[in-house]
Amino acid sequence: MTVVAVFVGAPRTVEAGGSRVYTGGAKEAVPAAFLTVDGFTGDGQADLRHHGGRDRAACVYPAEHYRWWAAQGTPLALGAFSENLVIEQALEGEIFIGDVVRIGKAVAQVSLPRDPCRTIDRLTGIPGLHGRMRESGRCGFHLRTLQPGEVRAGDMAELVQRASHGITVSAVLDLYHGRSLDRELFRRLDALPEFAEQGKRDIARRLAPG
Repeated sequence: MTVVAVFVGAPRTVEAGGSRVYTGGAKEAVPAAFLTVDGFTGDGQADLRHHGGRDRAACVYPAEHYRWWAAQGTPLALGAFSENLVIEQALEGEIFIGDVVRIGKAVAQVSLPRDPCRTIDRLTGIPGLHGRMRESGRCGFHLRTLQPGEVRAGDMAELVQRASHGITVSAVLDLYHGRSLDRELFRRLDALPEFAEQGKRDIARRLAPG
């Protein structure tokens, strides 16, 4: 795996979709950034209820997805999905919840999938894009920091500890977005300390009867 690009951005007001929006999603490419337990230095979120926190210290988006979007007639520049890291060969179907990865000088753990919100639509000017992300399963995932350190564009991202349970980010996204109602899978996830508590609450709510 290779870090293709690094993006950070503090919350600010930007023009988007003909209106002004206060967001941390308008990130800019930088050659390097320092990853702390609270996120990248120079990065931040405007909506701390739904974004940020130590279980979402960094957001990863697979580089391959940009080629897929272009083939679907939606070419986008890297960083369009408000991610911090664009990484090659970090696909949701191949990454497990709890995997530990050395990224540059930092060490991080996969904590939960990324659940896109409507801010993506506003920032890109493409109505419904966040819904298309959800439907396609091309959402990316979040990391918690185990060892702070600098991450540079071009650094290797090395899997240093493979989670033994085999539950992929894709499988959890299927629970998130209604493609699966596998309650046994949720019971397994609920018992995993490496799966973020926010994810457990979100899935429990979506699987609740009625």
